[in-house]
Amino acid sequence: MTPKKLALLFLLALFVSSSAFSNSDNTPFFKTDNAECTSWGYTNIIGGPDTDFAANVIRLRTNCRYKNFSFFMENDIAGLNPNITENYITQAWVSYNFGKKGIVGNLFGNTAIRAGSIITAAMLYLPAPYETIFVRSQDNPFNPFGYGIQLQTKITPNLLFAADITGTTTPAFNDSERWDGLETSQRLVWDALHNAKTGKTQLQLSLFHQWSDTADRIGFGTKYSPTEDLDLYGGAYRTSEDLKGESVGGYALADYKLWSMENNALELRAMGMVEASEGVRQYLGFSGGLSLVLPKDAGYGRFGGSSATIDFTHSNTKTNDGPEIDDNAIMTRIRIFF
Repeated sequence: MTPKKLALLFLLALFVSSSAFSNSDNTPFFKTDNAECTSWGYTNIIGGPDTDFAANVIRLRTNCRYKNFSFFMENDIAGLNPNITENYITQAWVSYNFGKKGIVGNLFGNTAIRAGSIITAAMLYLPAPYETIFVRSQDNPFNPFGYGIQLQTKITPNLLFAADITGTTTPAFNDSERWDGLETSQRLVWDALHNAKTGKTQLQLSLFHQWSDTADRIGFGTKYSPTEDLDLYGGAYRTSEDLKGESVGGYALADYKLWSMENNALELRAMGMVEASEGVRQYLGFSGGLSLVLPKDAGYGRFGGSSATIDFTHSNTKTNDGPEIDDNAIMTRIRIFF
């Protein structure tokens, strides 16, 4: 049986056996006094005037907990489409959490150790695919998935640190190259300011680093929410690679709620972004768009957070050995949570 058929049968069996999709929200589909399992998924269907619509991700995320132990798996069946790279298991790891209390006084709380196929600490320089704002996400210089071990801890209640050691990152889960080499990455996240009324984080600052014997990457990120309706994002990075040389880049992004229906049953958001890079690829892009969103707290159950987005990007790209290219692209994304 081909890997495609095996992956499809595996996911279908999981859907049927778990009864996860009989729930109206993300409540556990299995629960006892000491254990529970939850499951949810999402897809991003993307296309444009010159691009056929296709689901570039179709992911199911399953999490099971027993006392202080956890198991997490993320499966992606978008690779059943021959035009999309196959990677049916993006994450699959086991974890042990030492508890919410600090290991030393109030320090090092929520400390957890994970092992398996993990998303690297530095990869979260940008939000996860189910949180991306524009149809085509910003450039992320950090490599995503690898087999290894990761430690995450709250140094203080407002300061999170994560670090991992893996083999080669980026190859698909069934690629033997994943077991070669040695890479490390780290993430430090500081919740610098909080809203006095809601307690939500208002300003978050982050540092990222990733190293291998052929590349060294460092980045900085920020998110600032001056009001409940406006989120401002920014990031910058520098990379040094043996084969490609040095590159620098970054972005600035604004996401604003223009309008909401009565009882916040529907939101209309406007976005704007500038992105640039220098080095191996010289790139300058300006983007703007609109997104119609089903708010998560509006009673839509598992469909909460689903959205329809359209954006326009004008960009100029130069490479060392290639031509200069000006591009204008209109893209549409339908994001569905289930």
